[in-house]
Amino acid sequence: MDIPGRPPPNDTGQRRGNRRPRRENGATTVSANTASDNLSPSGPRNGGLEIPTKPPRVRTKRNKPRPAADGAAEGAPSSPANGGQASRRPKRTEAAADSPQPKASRRPRFNGGLTGPSEGVSSHSHRKDKYKLPDASADDLTSTLIRSLSVAPYADCPICFSSIHPAQPTWSCSPTMPVIDDDPQYCWTTFHLKCIRSWSEKSYKEIKEAWRARGEERDGEWRCPGCQGKRNVLVGGYKCFCGSTPSPNARLATPHSCGNPCSRSKHACPHPCPLSCHPGPCPPCKVMLEVPCKCPRERIVPVRCGEDTRVSCGETCGRDLNCGKHKCQKPCHLGPCGDCQQVVDQKCWCGDEMRQTACGAGDKWVVGTGCEREGPVIDSLGWSCAKPCQRNYDCGKHSCDTPCHPPTLGSSPCPLSPSNVKTCPCGKKRIGADFPVRASCDDPIPTCQSTCDRPRSTCEHLCQARCHADECPPCDELVIRPCRCGNVHRSIKCGDLYVTDEEAGITIEAPVLCDKPCTALRACGRHRCNRVCCPLASFASAKTKGKKRVVDPAEIGEEPGGMHECDLVCGKMLSCGNHRCEDRDHRGPCAPCLRSSFEELICFCGRTVLEPPVPCGTKIQCTYPCVFPPPECGHPKTPHVCHGDDVSCPPCPFLTTKLCACGAKMVGNVRCSLDRDKIGCGTVCGKLLECGFHHCERVCHADECGACTMPCGKSRKMCLPGHHPCTEPCHAPSACSEKEPCQTIVSLSCPCGRIKQSVRCGRSTTNTSGRSDVLKCTTECEIAKRNARLADALGINTASRDKNTGGPAVYSDELLGFARMNDKFLSVVEKAFAEFVSSGRKTQVLPQMPVERRKFVIELAGVYRMDYRMVDQEPHRSVELIRRIDTRIPASLLSSQVLAGSRPNLGKLGNLRATPVGVQKSSAPASRGWATPAGGSRAATPPSRMVELPASQAAPRPAAGVYRPPGARHVVEAPAPSVDVDVPDDWEDDA
Repeated sequence: MDIPGRPPPNDTGQRRGNRRPRRENGATTVSANTASDNLSPSGPRNGGLEIPTKPPRVRTKRNKPRPAADGAAEGAPSSPANGGQASRRPKRTEAAADSPQPKASRRPRFNGGLTGPSEGVSSHSHRKDKYKLPDASADDLTSTLIRSLSVAPYADCPICFSSIHPAQPTWSCSPTMPVIDDDPQYCWTTFHLKCIRSWSEKSYKEIKEAWRARGEERDGEWRCPGCQGKRNVLVGGYKCFCGSTPSPNARLATPHSCGNPCSRSKHACPHPCPLSCHPGPCPPCKVMLEVPCKCPRERIVPVRCGEDTRVSCGETCGRDLNCGKHKCQKPCHLGPCGDCQQVVDQKCWCGDEMRQTACGAGDKWVVGTGCEREGPVIDSLGWSCAKPCQRNYDCGKHSCDTPCHPPTLGSSPCPLSPSNVKTCPCGKKRIGADFPVRASCDDPIPTCQSTCDRPRSTCEHLCQARCHADECPPCDELVIRPCRCGNVHRSIKCGDLYVTDEEAGITIEAPVLCDKPCTALRACGRHRCNRVCCPLASFASAKTKGKKRVVDPAEIGEEPGGMHECDLVCGKMLSCGNHRCEDRDHRGPCAPCLRSSFEELICFCGRTVLEPPVPCGTKIQCTYPCVFPPPECGHPKTPHVCHGDDVSCPPCPFLTTKLCACGAKMVGNVRCSLDRDKIGCGTVCGKLLECGFHHCERVCHADECGACTMPCGKSRKMCLPGHHPCTEPCHAPSACSEKEPCQTIVSLSCPCGRIKQSVRCGRSTTNTSGRSDVLKCTTECEIAKRNARLADALGINTASRDKNTGGPAVYSDELLGFARMNDKFLSVVEKAFAEFVSSGRKTQVLPQMPVERRKFVIELAGVYRMDYRMVDQEPHRSVELIRRIDTRIPASLLSSQVLAGSRPNLGKLGNLRATPVGVQKSSAPASRGWATPAGGSRAATPPSRMVELPASQAAPRPAAGVYRPPGARHVVEAPAPSVDVDVPDDWEDDA
């Protein structure tokens, strides 16, 4: 309920310190404090600016008289609670107060009507705003920076990536802190003051410490993160954009601005900036200057301040050209007018030749005119035809033989006249005193007997010939000159060093060359120079010696056009994949292909298009799904992106059941996209081949079985009754030729059957008997027969012998002696040999071992009929065993012979394995692998007694090859007491 005499509750003056809106020229102006509270949430960040806002709509009752109390309340003086604002209103008359006034009389002032879409303008919009944000449509850098700093979303600091709020101190990259550069450029980026200060101080300190580490005292430097501009002054305090005011007010229209006119100094412009303190570059100066043109008329041309003052009036220049005959016809321009381009006929200096050339073209004669250069210097331009002058001298007898030159008005004096020649050619004798006087120029010039001693024009040596009138001969002095590459020094005549350049017409010194080709690599790093006596060979060789240093490519001729530039074409494929590098061969990767296509690159589906220009080798990457139809198998298509018709869709990944390649079975869990010829059931084909005799042995396949490549396999008729197959390739249906010897292995034996030998059959049409010879028995056969009779007499069964064992073996004394001293190592070796023989391996590498053990293993491998070879290097050298066709385990092992040699062979009368009484087993630690036991002692004591001999008694000489450790005592073995034990089956082989 409204109370008369008081403002309504929503009145601004009652809610904000009892202050009501002021009226200025019929418009309502909101004070600074009131406006800041009525703005949007982003309003307080604008520093309390007076921004026009839409006024609240006022609801009124139409055609209803206003109460008198209301009018009296308005006319009454304001109370202190109202702040005295009512006294500023114009007072009404009593008649006006008594008569009811409609509400419509105040509506225009408050704009209480409803607004349409195009009428959203405040009641005080016609007032000139003192602070106004830049137009949102303006795209210049200054307007963009002001918007990003004033209105959310705010710009981000490039260092911390946080928003820059108006109340936070900032620093901008601008000319207020100049950049160390001849052509300074600024990025105008705004940073947090604390961020850029930390950035600059850190970089400044690091650079300064680096200079100090080098022994130099220099100031540090830091670079702007935005433009990399280099500065040597640290960031100071918080200042406005123009740098005139420290700690500016952040509640202005443009944050971080002082609000005063911009005080920045502009390059090449003395006029101040027309804007208030602002971020970004200052706008171009609009002051117009009057600049005269450079033609003779000097017309005044208006130019904007800061623009190029090299102006032109546009009229014809009219200045004299270099010929002095014509005027410049170009429009008004700066600089010289240039040479005259009109074509004229010009004679040479002597007047014999004529040429057409540009007017004013030619050479200037810088010495005197005349045949003897006796005339004055001329300023005119001309040219020389290079023909001899042929003008007669004043004597009329001689003529000038110098090339074409400017003449004089009269004849030149003869150089041979008596008045000009007063001495002999060397100048040491005078004519008239030492020689008779010459009457005319035809008289010969006398010469003396002295040395010429005239200086030569090519070298510093004087002429050593006798006085002569003609030119001096070549110099004969020997000089030492290095060759061009500096490899050798040669002694050569001074006159042979100088040659005449026919093109330039001057004498130059010829280089001295050696025969050594340059071995340095060219700039490409792949091809050699190979130039004879290359002057850059020493620089290229010095580049690879000593410490590495940075070498200028120009020093070693690797720059473009240098002597070490490779003259071969690179030819490598470029990154585009379509063209090859056409540059000279070079180091490093090739430059990218610079070819481009100016046609649109359209995807196969047509939905992705790359606009030209399209770099060569560009492959379009379409992100839309593939448009090809699904596979014919009926399964869903695998989702994938679009591709061209040259690339197939991904194969179907579903599993199914398909027929195998041979068509015999259905194979399950097979990928649907797998071809039938790649599906195998695992069974052998088994089809009859074309030969009609063999069957196909290939595993399930889809192609033809093909021709038979198997061996024949039929039994050879020559070898009957034995069934020896034919080993020739299948030749069915023809019969076997049997011209080649039979390759089947047959066994030959001696009459007793003990000795057997495997040989090839060898029967053929030329040798029907083959290998039918019988082996002869040896003494061992007789021993075997005797042993068999003895075993039969003693009732010993010999049928349980190992099938892999062969005949008896013979061991050398070195093997026996080493085995007695290393019996445990012997057992390890025999076990390894037995495992290798019983296995199917072809080779076996033994562990590393010392030299003496390797010799023992190699000799023992020969008994087992095995080959060997050495592997690895010392100290890891070892032996590799290689199986032969006749490799076998000997019937008599070395260990058995070692045990048998230490006791008498008594058969069943003695127990060879019983431990003798009073003999302790050795407690020495077992050897590790194949290494030598510590101290060289045996790992185990054989079952025999050791009897120590006195020191005075001579010890028996050990058998050859028996190893005896240093300091070991001589012992002899005594037989052990016999005990009944089982006798081994091969006991009789030692007989």
